[in-house]
This record gives sequence, structure tokens and C-alpha cells, in this order.
Amino acid sequence: MRTLRYVILAAVLFCLLSGVAGAGEVQVFKPADEEVSTMELRQRAMAEGFALAVLQEAQTMLGTPLDEARGEAFKQYMLTQARQYIQGYKILSSKVSGEGVALALDVRVNRKLLREGLKSMGLFAAEAGPLTASISWPEGVPEETVVGLQQLMTLTGIRQGVDVLPSFTLEPGPKDAFKARLEMDKQEFVAIDKDLRVLWFKLWSKYFNRDEGTVARSGVQTLSVDGWFAPDAVLEFDGVLRAWESAVQEARLVELDMQPSGVGGVWEVRLLNASRLDSLLKSYLPQRGLTYRLSEKDSK
Repeated sequence: MRTLRYVILAAVLFCLLSGVAGAGEVQVFKPADEEVSTMELRQRAMAEGFALAVLQEAQTMLGTPLDEARGEAFKQYMLTQARQYIQGYKILSSKVSGEGVALALDVRVNRKLLREGLKSMGLFAAEAGPLTASISWPEGVPEETVVGLQQLMTLTGIRQGVDVLPSFTLEPGPKDAFKARLEMDKQEFVAIDKDLRVLWFKLWSKYFNRDEGTVARSGVQTLSVDGWFAPDAVLEFDGVLRAWESAVQEARLVELDMQPSGVGGVWEVRLLNASRLDSLLKSYLPQRGLTYRLSEKDSK
């Protein structure tokens, strides 16, 4: 029994470590530009490769692909923000010619950090439908700034409303910088940044991460599954459950119950999307002769 326990612990540890980073190959080509040096062109290709890798991993974690407009907006944002999510990379091939620079990269993305980033950006919340908010800006704002705000609304899943909360107000700020105010639930936040996109998510992360402690506690449930014939099958499902990242933020195997009638497992699950998880469980477990129960943690 002790040997079995060590095997189980080792397998669970392997699942935990393998879930930290996601690897993917991307290919990028940047056409030659007389006004851009080869070194700069290569750096741009590298930045786009990282952005594509993060987008690719985000699509997997969200469960449903972003539409073309949101995907492009996400990639453009990640051109300057992707490196914080990159755990490592390998250059598979690099070719410089008169036509441009071609790169093939194998990129490892830190899934834990990316999951937190997607939550702060409102992309998990957007799955439940658009968020109605009031977005305003002063007269005389350059057209490119207005277009930038509209693209950020598209990316974040925000629909324009009138006299509603939350409200985001772009205000006159210091020279060469943006200033904005976010109002919500009797709270108000102000931020200043030279990059409109950074400013936007700096404020909206306050909204999407609000009451995180309360949300986390209420979002933890207990999943019990029975009907397996061997412990290996429980560990296999443990990996499947962790991979359902559009529904589950965290899953931890806390009990392995071995009875003469079969093997059962109990997980503590932190939810992102309860209905999505229920749908995945119904499509996966019954056809394998397994039964499950999902309940609030510590409920009897």
C-alpha cells in the first residue's frame, strides 16, 4: 500500500509539473523593408512569434477560439506584452534572404501566469456574454485613440452602455501619457500610463479580479467520481481534468478510495465556468461507466 501511495504521489507531481508550461511551434515571416535593419526585422519576427504562441495557448485555455477581430486585437497587444508569459524558447530555424526574415520557434508558455492574465483581461468572463459598461472620452481625442479604445472593448468583451457601472472615463492627462478613471461598486480607481492598452488593463483588472478571495472560496467545489477498475485510470482522468482550462482554474486530487467494488477519486476544483465543466463531465464520464457528484466544498 505504501508503494502504491508513492507511485500515486509521483504521478500527481508529474501532472502538476507538466501542466505548468505549454509548448507550441510557431512560424513567422516578416517581409524585407528598406527602412528597417535585418536585426530589427528579426526582433519584430521574434516578438510576433511570441505573440502567436501566447495566442495559441490562450485559445486552448479558453476552450472556444476567439473570433478573427478579437484574435487579432489579442495578438497586437501581445506584441509588447507576451514576454512576461514566455518560460523559454528554442529557435528551430532562422532564414534571412532578400525577401525578408523567416523564423520557426518552439515556445514554452507559462500557463499559470497566462491564466491569471486572461482573467485580468476579462477573457474568461467574456465567455458568459458581453459586459455592459459606460466608456467615454473627452472631445478632441485623436481618432487613433478612439479606434484603440474600440479595439480594446472588442478584445475585453465590453458593450457600450449609457449611465451604467462600471464606467471607464479617459481624461486629460500629463503630456505624452494617458489618464483614466474606473468607477464600480462604490469604488474608484485612477491610473496613468503612456500605453493606452496597458492603462486599460491596469484598470479593468481591478474589476475582473474584484473580491477575488470571496470568489475563490465560493468557486471551490468537490468532485467525486466512482467506477474505475484501477488507480491508473484515476490518474489519467486527473490529467484530463487539469486540461479543461476553459472550465477549471485549478484541480487537486485529494483522495483515492479503493473499494472491492472499484476505485473512486475526489478532487477539490476551483471553477472558472461551472456550466462548461458540467457539460464536459457529462460528455466524458457516463460513456465510460463512471458516476460523479459535484458539490460545494465541505457540503455533506
